[in-house]
Amino acid sequence: MSGGRKMRGYAVLAVLIVVVALLAGCGGKDANTVTVFLMGQNGTPDGTADKLKDKLEASLGQDLKVEFNVSPIYNSQKLLLEYAGATNDLIILPKQEMLDYGKQGSNVPLDAHINKEDFPEGVFEGGVESKSGDKQIELKQETHLYGIPVSKLKLFKDAGYTPEDLFVTIPASAGNVERSVQVINAMMK
Repeated sequence: MSGGRKMRGYAVLAVLIVVVALLAGCGGKDANTVTVFLMGQNGTPDGTADKLKDKLEASLGQDLKVEFNVSPIYNSQKLLLEYAGATNDLIILPKQEMLDYGKQGSNVPLDAHINKEDFPEGVFEGGVESKSGDKQIELKQETHLYGIPVSKLKLFKDAGYTPEDLFVTIPASAGNVERSVQVINAMMK
């Protein structure tokens, strides 16, 4: 194969990859679907996500649908990709990782929606974006409620899955914080 022909082949391949990536993104998710990513330190028992999904959807009624994406094993690179991918409305992860990502401004402060005195385990110093006078965005460390322990949520108790080290948090990239908070509130009932 000549050099020009080979380059054309690579160009076509590159275009195909871009088209596939764009088409994959075009489908998007339904605006009434909340995506929850779950990654436990010791994995997640089979069937847990289905139990949680069924109970949540029954509680939420017709308004919202829930989609659980579960990692069968703990993998820090997978967690990084889930944060970077910006496709999750809620993330359930081990406390230490919640703290680490929180310091970088990756989690939404919840105290405007949920009483932080009810969940002192999820109150810590984390990064919050603020704009300075010259329109630059800086990351300031502020103490807020950033996560809810799953061991205190009725949904998880009813499903028999209450690891002490897992927390529910809303990633800063969540599509709709109000909708995510609605799902957390349903987890409490």
